[in-house]
Amino acid sequence: MPLSLLRLSVPLPVLFVFCGMWSVPRDAGAQPDPASAQRVAELNRRLEALERAMTTEIAAVRQQIADLQGPNPVPAPPSAAQAESQRETFARDGESVARVNNQPPDPALAGFIAIPGTPARFKVDGYAKLDAIVDAGPAGNTDQFFPSTIPIGLSDAQQTATSTMHVRQTRLNLDFRSPTELGTDFRTFAEIDFFGPSGSLDPRMRHFYGQVANVLVGQTWTTFADPDALPDTLDDGAPGGLSKLRQAQLRYTQPLAAGHTLAFAIERPLTQTRQITDTGVAYSPAPDIVARYRLDGSRGHIQAGSIFRTLGYRTAGRNTTKLGTGFNAAGVWKAPNKDVAAAYVVFGRGIGRYIENISGTSSDLDLNDDGTDVAALPALGSYTAYTHFWPKGFRSTGVFGYTSVDTTAAQPGASFKDSYYVAANLLWNPIGSLNVGLEYLFGTHRQQDRQEAHANRVQFAAKYDFFRKRPLSQ
Repeated sequence: MPLSLLRLSVPLPVLFVFCGMWSVPRDAGAQPDPASAQRVAELNRRLEALERAMTTEIAAVRQQIADLQGPNPVPAPPSAAQAESQRETFARDGESVARVNNQPPDPALAGFIAIPGTPARFKVDGYAKLDAIVDAGPAGNTDQFFPSTIPIGLSDAQQTATSTMHVRQTRLNLDFRSPTELGTDFRTFAEIDFFGPSGSLDPRMRHFYGQVANVLVGQTWTTFADPDALPDTLDDGAPGGLSKLRQAQLRYTQPLAAGHTLAFAIERPLTQTRQITDTGVAYSPAPDIVARYRLDGSRGHIQAGSIFRTLGYRTAGRNTTKLGTGFNAAGVWKAPNKDVAAAYVVFGRGIGRYIENISGTSSDLDLNDDGTDVAALPALGSYTAYTHFWPKGFRSTGVFGYTSVDTTAAQPGASFKDSYYVAANLLWNPIGSLNVGLEYLFGTHRQQDRQEAHANRVQFAAKYDFFRKRPLSQ
């Protein structure tokens, strides 16, 4: 047995109790003399030194175990939830999800670096991504494909092809994990990209949260979303229906029977409505409340969620609040040949900001004020996607999405009515961490007055991952 393992055989609690016996005065009611106080201070310093030495010894033994396992240890099989975070997508969004008990994507914590003198570990990760985009005509948002932004009513002279290149989806993240007395790790995860509003390379915080004992505080995916169901696309937008909203929240997740979980959260509220009068203003009286159920299995998962919102609108003469409610269901199924099918549907009233294609693209899709009354607008979103794996590291994904909002007669004719989203791609992992792909995107945007427009886009992307524990083709 190595000497370091023999040293660890001394029970640490016994050592602490032994030292503690000397630090307790014999007469609790008597004032210690200066000599006793000096002795207590000396023993406390010895105790701190022993704690540091044992922590260092534990780290050394862990390193010995890693050395004996060799450069390619056989990891423990991942759980169903861990398998979801390992699902191969170009964007790698699954790795940012807060899992039950902070289960890491890789049980062996490949890529994590031990912090000397502590049991904590961290990993710096992310990727550099270049997007080259060509639009056959104006498509609205030039960097992400949102059919709701496709301009309608342009003249023939304005129907010109455009192209752009950017690195805005490049990401950098930090994953910190430390064991706790509760038996589960404490996790802090932070991530940025460059889709900030002030410039082409303005950093934007995507995630910054901490979780321990399944209590999460910070900013990450809304509990109403299912990021594991995101399709494998080059486009950083999303098909209609799926929510990619990330916001501040307090969440608790309760594990039930094997694979079953319930999550409850209060999240940042924001009411989106169109100002009708000079004095009208939207406000949020209370946080959004979310409840979610999920079942993870060996072939994928299913998830269902509900959201309840208090939506406010006030003018100089009246104050109105409405209840917004929404429900969604999502699922991912993995075929024996590694193909993946995903589906998502969401519907409700006053939940426009939770539907990606229309979230933030219009100001009147939660509430509408016709001048005498306020209505929470019904909205619907859905999509289906299928990924097929070809030989030699190739794979393809097809996506179809639909979004609609039941507008009212009081809204302008140019108000959003519905849209379609279609995507098809071919992705390839030629070598190591290099990944490339080509994608075709088609969208339709229709207004309440029935006018509509279409857009066609071709997008090429090349991405280099900072760290990959396995080739994408495996």
